[in-house]
Amino acid sequence: MAKVSRGSEWHRWEPHIHAPGTILEDRFPSDGWEQYLTALESAVPKLRVVGVTDYCVTRSYERVRAHKDSGRLPDCDLLFPNIELRLNTGTVKGNFVNIHFLACPDDPNHITELNRFLAQLVFGAFNDKFACTPTDLIRLGRRSDPTTTDDEDALRHGCTQFKISLDNLIDAHRSIEWAGENILIAVSARLCPKIWL
Repeated sequence: MAKVSRGSEWHRWEPHIHAPGTILEDRFPSDGWEQYLTALESAVPKLRVVGVTDYCVTRSYERVRAHKDSGRLPDCDLLFPNIELRLNTGTVKGNFVNIHFLACPDDPNHITELNRFLAQLVFGAFNDKFACTPTDLIRLGRRSDPTTTDDEDALRHGCTQFKISLDNLIDAHRSIEWAGENILIAVSARLCPKIWL
């Protein structure tokens, strides 16, 4: 009997989805987790791959990962962190270029390793250096706006100020073996066609 080919299978991937509590542009209600998770679970077609996006930090991914580990998002076969930040490179229209780090979640220590990589990214301002860590981002937010007293507001403001150089990015990605093997760097080609990593 001849084997019949099924043809192609199509699965829905969403590599850029923010979650409640995302650092910037958080338009979710304060009690929005149940609504958020239910919306992801009831999406048609089913979400097979989800990239949880946040600016400069892994906390949104960690929260969604904890929900998945407790039984939510059962149809999602792959959940991975997508960390977004800005290069200090501008576009023709005067905007900074957003860049994304898509990290492979196969390593059980991928969150620790991703944060170790992020800590190697540095922004210089105010005659000081600030690493891409929550502590330094809060410190940057307060240095940039001394009226900011709340940690969350300072973190948010620090993320809007933090920009990395392409040289710093390339050096960190090449010098950390785990990063080279597990982080895909993505940038919009239409915004910055001359950047190649």
